[in-house]
Amino acid sequence: MSKNTLWSISLLAVTAVWGWSFVAKHDTLTIMAASTLNAWMFSLAAAALFPFSIRSFRLMNLGTLLNAGLAGVVLFMAFSLQTSGTALTTPSNAGFITGLCTVFTPVLLYLMGKGRPSLKQGIGTGIAVFGLGLLSLDGFTLHYGDLLVLGCAVCFALHIVMVSTFTTPALAMASASIQLGVVGVLSLIWSVANNAFSVPTTLPVTATLLALALLATALAYAIQNRAQAVLAPEKVALILICEPIFGGLFGYFLAGDRLPAERLAGAGLILVGLAVTELRLTGIAWLAWRRS
Repeated sequence: MSKNTLWSISLLAVTAVWGWSFVAKHDTLTIMAASTLNAWMFSLAAAALFPFSIRSFRLMNLGTLLNAGLAGVVLFMAFSLQTSGTALTTPSNAGFITGLCTVFTPVLLYLMGKGRPSLKQGIGTGIAVFGLGLLSLDGFTLHYGDLLVLGCAVCFALHIVMVSTFTTPALAMASASIQLGVVGVLSLIWSVANNAFSVPTTLPVTATLLALALLATALAYAIQNRAQAVLAPEKVALILICEPIFGGLFGYFLAGDRLPAERLAGAGLILVGLAVTELRLTGIAWLAWRRS
């Protein structure tokens, strides 16, 4: 198995964990503020990852430290918007809308002078945006929770692009540790400033926090940063298409999400748009020819 294949499979497993996390966060946010959840989740994750990052820290210089810190600020913005929005929408909606980071990634690459979006990317973006309308619009009004998650998708796309520009395999662990630490500190400041900080007092909430911190955050972002050091940002975005699929599945089976027909169609169009944006059309045509 090649290194690229190994990290692609690992990143796919991460998307499954993130899909589950939408349900876990949605349930936890009924008893805990978004800022508090993020403060606990990311502080614990950074602490868990730090011992494995010491060797990587020795290879960092001032430039890479600043880049990782700035990426952490963007990640804080992304998760602040996502966690706040998840409390105000369904886990399925949050998962599908977060997946739009895939269509925003090539747009941001273009704005940063790293290539013009292709025709298929433009078509895929249009399909996904139409799907977003069916999924989230009530008349001509976008639900507030969905709007917050949409902002998070833009921030996640920016984070994908930023991390891909400076992370190397040797720096991946230290970079992830710094980013998680920045999110944890900023979330703690946000929580204390709003007088919302609290300590979990029940075993189920504590267990959920530990699972979110260790699996969905520390391990997941260690894998993502390592994978992005060897995979192209477009391929990373393609793998992340699976996150809303897992989010929808876990929302259906664990949270009882039942989308009406028009919103189910919207979710499907988002997935089609994401796939059109990233998949190679020539590869699809070849597969169709092989099956005929």
